[in-house]
Amino acid sequence: MVKSHKHKTLGLRGAAIIFLSIFALTGGCYFWMQNEEEVNAYPAGCVSQACREAADAASAADRKAAAAASNAQTLEGEVERLNAEIASLEADIYANQAIADDLSAQITDNEAKLELQQSALAHMLVEMHFESEPDAIILLAGSSTIGDYAEKQTRQNNAKAQVTTSAEAIRELKESLTQQKASVDALIESAEASRAEITLKRNRQNELIAKYQNDSAAYERDAAAARVTMQQEIAAEIAKYNTGGVVGEGYNSYPYADRCPRDNVGYIVVGGYVCQCTSYAGWKAQEFFGIYISSWGDAKNWGNTATRLGYVVDNNPAPHTIAYSTSGIYGHVMWVESVNANGTINITEYNNPSSSKSGLPGDFGARYNVNPAIYRYIHLDQKRW
Repeated sequence: MVKSHKHKTLGLRGAAIIFLSIFALTGGCYFWMQNEEEVNAYPAGCVSQACREAADAASAADRKAAAAASNAQTLEGEVERLNAEIASLEADIYANQAIADDLSAQITDNEAKLELQQSALAHMLVEMHFESEPDAIILLAGSSTIGDYAEKQTRQNNAKAQVTTSAEAIRELKESLTQQKASVDALIESAEASRAEITLKRNRQNELIAKYQNDSAAYERDAAAARVTMQQEIAAEIAKYNTGGVVGEGYNSYPYADRCPRDNVGYIVVGGYVCQCTSYAGWKAQEFFGIYISSWGDAKNWGNTATRLGYVVDNNPAPHTIAYSTSGIYGHVMWVESVNANGTINITEYNNPSSSKSGLPGDFGARYNVNPAIYRYIHLDQKRW
């Protein structure tokens, strides 16, 4: 089924002209078309069912590859966020562990103080016990005065109270520190549990990223394989219109050669889109005659455009003329390198898979001993006015 799009006329201040940039991956070249009717969504020359199925498969695989790559990129952002969260939790764990260690040291210190206080209290109680063994009458008899006895009794009671109070304060501090440490330990345990959970989630996300990346690469391979099939079908269609001559390597002076056929119709350069026949012929015109060709339309219109601009256009081939054909959907332009003694011509060209070594659209090719009668010629060194 042929894919197409409808373009409706815009009514704002009159009908707007819709310029559709249509490129040809065939023997024809890039051109501009004003059209408000249906536009074929398939590359020019892609007319067989196998070619269109391959084009559909390539488009579908490209979409899937892009979606998988987008999913992987989204997950990579999520993994970065999870890594930041893990780092934050680890910082909290480190800080709380430092607090817990400090509290443990304080608890140990207070336990030692409490032990000393308890020992002192026990020692005092023993001494007080032995001092209080005699009854009050004997204790009173051993005192020089009644006041001396009362003072001794008060001093013992105060000492006992102080030791008891001190021990109780230390005990309360220890209990408080123990509770604080328990709270910090709970925070550490919670943070470690969160870290483990987030780490598990991050690892799962990384597994998904790897899967999406693998899927994207697989879809890209599928798309590339489908495009090869599509290009082969297009090349077979092109061969119907660009026959004759012997395939050869020729001399390629095109300054964008290192970008072809990879960047086929990627962007406009002299004469037309890069790696197209019009761009190559335009470059040769600039190289030999300093003539800059721009906006001459698609290849089959070059003869009419050149005539309108005053250049001689005829059936007589000559070295350094532009040969053109109106066959096919968009036509084709070539550069005549030389004319042989028997009248045949040698030409170089771009975007004719039948003459290129790679057999791909958008590549350089050369043909020798070509019948000149199948083309017409633009003489850029001759003008009528």
